[in-house]
Amino acid sequence: MNKKHLRQWMAPFATATLILNTGYGIWGGTDALASQAAALSVAPAEVSNLNAAALDTTRVNLFWANPSDINFDHVKLIGVSNDVYVDNIRSNSYTLSGLQPDTTYTFRVKTVNKSGDESQGTTIQAKTASTSAPVDKTPPGEVSGLTVANLGYNAFTVNYIMPKDADMSQAIIYLNGNEVQRTTGTSYTFSGLIASTNYTVMIRTIDKSGNISGGISIPVTTSALTVDTVPEVTGATVTSVNNYSVTVSWTRPSGISTVSLYRDGTLITDSTGTSYTFNNLSASQTYTFMIRSKRSTGALSSGVRLTATTNSTSSNSSEVSNLEVDSKSDTWIKITYDMPSSAEKVKIYVDGDYKGTTSSESYKITDLREGRWYEIKVTTVNSNGRESSGVKISERADSYSSSSSSSSNYEKARDLMRIAENSLNASDWRSARDAISDLPSGSRKSDLLDRLEAIRNRAIGTSSSSSGTSPTTTTSGTTNSYTNNAFAYSSSFILTPGARSAYVDGRATTIAQAPRIINGVTMVPLRFIGEHVGYQVSYDKATKKIILNRPDDGNQVVLQVKNTTLAVYELNNSRNYSTNITAPVIINGYTLVPLRVISELSGYQVNYNTASKQITITK
Repeated sequence: MNKKHLRQWMAPFATATLILNTGYGIWGGTDALASQAAALSVAPAEVSNLNAAALDTTRVNLFWANPSDINFDHVKLIGVSNDVYVDNIRSNSYTLSGLQPDTTYTFRVKTVNKSGDESQGTTIQAKTASTSAPVDKTPPGEVSGLTVANLGYNAFTVNYIMPKDADMSQAIIYLNGNEVQRTTGTSYTFSGLIASTNYTVMIRTIDKSGNISGGISIPVTTSALTVDTVPEVTGATVTSVNNYSVTVSWTRPSGISTVSLYRDGTLITDSTGTSYTFNNLSASQTYTFMIRSKRSTGALSSGVRLTATTNSTSSNSSEVSNLEVDSKSDTWIKITYDMPSSAEKVKIYVDGDYKGTTSSESYKITDLREGRWYEIKVTTVNSNGRESSGVKISERADSYSSSSSSSSNYEKARDLMRIAENSLNASDWRSARDAISDLPSGSRKSDLLDRLEAIRNRAIGTSSSSSGTSPTTTTSGTTNSYTNNAFAYSSSFILTPGARSAYVDGRATTIAQAPRIINGVTMVPLRFIGEHVGYQVSYDKATKKIILNRPDDGNQVVLQVKNTTLAVYELNNSRNYSTNITAPVIINGYTLVPLRVISELSGYQVNYNTASKQITITK
């Protein structure tokens, strides 16, 4: 079982710890596997602003601020003197009862992430009230002067004045009725919000005895997204070409002092000049260059494209011949080829990434993922160090080792099924589906297919996120879908090119493949968004076609890798049409499509903010 699956298997056993010195035995000991899993990742940060207050002679209240780690799950409370486990807590406070009057207790609060890794913990002492002392039951006064500042499309700040009660402890901050922070400060900033959305902020106060006020509220509406249209350069042209370099020139528009220069979608440099020479190119190869105007704020224009083909040279190495796959398994592929006499060595690339150099006429590519297709390129290098354009071949790693028995294949498929049943995660469901499809027909395969359908039905009816992911700040309480639900609908997404962190319906999540900007076009992961807007995504490896079906309205969308045509079939409306798009690409085994395809799919509104470089998709 790999690390990812170990963590997913351990997730139901992960807990947070509170320790209480009551003299009772230990509840819920740590499983040995949890200790192994703890070595695989890093524990979250500790809680902050940990406080304690006596509610009466037998009860004390602990309250704190949880860390903002994206992988944080909950806390544990433990009694320090005799290591007694009390409870797992997913809120910001906890009340302990059944204690002795006028007695001091010591507690430790530990944070726990979704993999079960625990922090060292923060200790605090709390003393119950004396039977001879009166118990304070009076709530503190309310905050005053509650106002909003720095209002933006995805963030705002609230300012307020704390009451002057002598026993005042903290302010409790709520967003749409959900507690997000406890603080002694007089301001708080909400971030990661959705543009043009109504929110309600409430602030309640709490005193040292644990009494909480009724609260003061204020409505806030985030501003709409605005797009900064940056003017393009003019007069862009290729001014010179030789074997290994290309020079381009341009005229900057008024108010623009810097341009960003790209080669084949990769940023090369920023320039304040009006010309630039791209060096270290390969002979006889076509390149695409882009010039994008850049403001001082970092905002970029869409860009002006230029293409040029470098000159050929007789000194350049010729290509390998007879490139083919010699053998393979689920983790490696061995290739063979014939090297030309002019080549000293060859370089191996997999999906565009450099893998190694050899003077042999065979090479074993290792550390691959089972069942994944790879594009393998072999280039030759001559005595002058010049590298050829290369010869390519595509091959898929085996789903299982060729030596595996039918029984072991079944056991592996069954294990993947169990993982999917526990997580209700789209990625785990697809892994189980692929493993089952490779099994020979029979009753055991039919049983697994029935369980696969049962998982799908459970996912449709799930009312909470299987991952347990909590947002940094809670957004509108009207959403009815969750990030790891494989089949439910989502109403909003926030993504950032180059980043795997994202928000789905206001909830923080991590996506397998980050969006990218390629040749000035924003490309987003198709399966991640497609399944969240109700489409079932399938891929035909023979034709490289991507087919999306949405059962509730009969719509079908068909794309093809390296094909610029998008076909849409609206069956219920008896309407079919096609349109031209930037061709989909496969990166690291994940299909990326132009951002505009999302609106073509199902009517979602798409905005890209050039200043923040964030993509917002809303229904």
